[in-house]
Parts: sequence; C-alpha cells; structure tokens
Amino acid sequence: MALDLQTLLEGSPAYGVVDARDGVLLYGRPGHEAAFEALTAEVLDASGDDFEVILLTDAAERCDRLFVAPAEHKSFDPR
Repeated sequence: MALDLQTLLEGSPAYGVVDARDGVLLYGRPGHEAAFEALTAEVLDASGDDFEVILLTDAAERCDRLFVAPAEHKSFDPR
C-alpha cells in the first residue's frame, strides 16, 4: 500500500504532527518507538516527487522527528 500523505498528517498514537512554515514536523510519542521507526522507513521510501523528508535525531543519534515538506511549495527561491 502506498503512503497517503493526507492520512499521515492526521497523526496516530505512535506520533504527533506539528505544523511548520514550509511543511510539518512528525514526532515520535514515548512508548511507541518501534512504530515510529517503522513509519520513518515508510516515509523515507515514499519521499520523492511529492514531498521531501529531513530526519532529525536526538543526542543518541536516534531519529525522533521527521520534517516533511511538500516538494512543490517553498517559501524561498532557490539559486
């Protein structure tokens, strides 16, 4: 099943969603680390033409947040 970005943005018990200027921040909820790790892999696999993903890590170098930005919308003009 392909990742549906709109469903992803609804959140779940495993992760929350925070609106950001040019995208959204997905963050793992305590106690759901394995589910968030699986979600991270799925989001990375699905990224490409529709959206871009930046992994954000904690002090132990574990991914605990994802910044997801739609590819077609940017607040700046790249050089």
